[in-house]
Amino acid sequence: MRFSTSSAALCAALLPGASATIYYAGVAQSSGEFGVWSATSTKGAGLPGRFGVEYQFISTSGVDVMTDQHKVNLHRVAFLLERMCPLSYGLGAKFNETHFDHFKQAIDYITKTKGACPSPGFSSVLPSY
Repeated sequence: MRFSTSSAALCAALLPGASATIYYAGVAQSSGEFGVWSATSTKGAGLPGRFGVEYQFISTSGVDVMTDQHKVNLHRVAFLLERMCPLSYGLGAKFNETHFDHFKQAIDYITKTKGACPSPGFSSVLPSY
């Protein structure tokens, strides 16, 4: 398809009156999917990691800036499945309640304190087959 001069003129005439309302704007918080480190580069060897040292879910001051100053109302908070439901528990058999509580505190801060929407997501370091 060729973009002609008349098409360009038509677009130029229509664009000044164009407007849209943005209802949702989001950001991905770098969070609980990080902090898996191994001196031998062995996948999963850095699990579970230490909360507040190798990983955390959110920076409350970062959420404050994005919500208050930039009007972001969706926050993606990721977690590693292997931390939430460790292999030692039988992956998916039950939650690591301590880890889940850290995650819940992050979600509660976003929802109850800031009035924004969470968008949880998970990552996995397990090999995919």
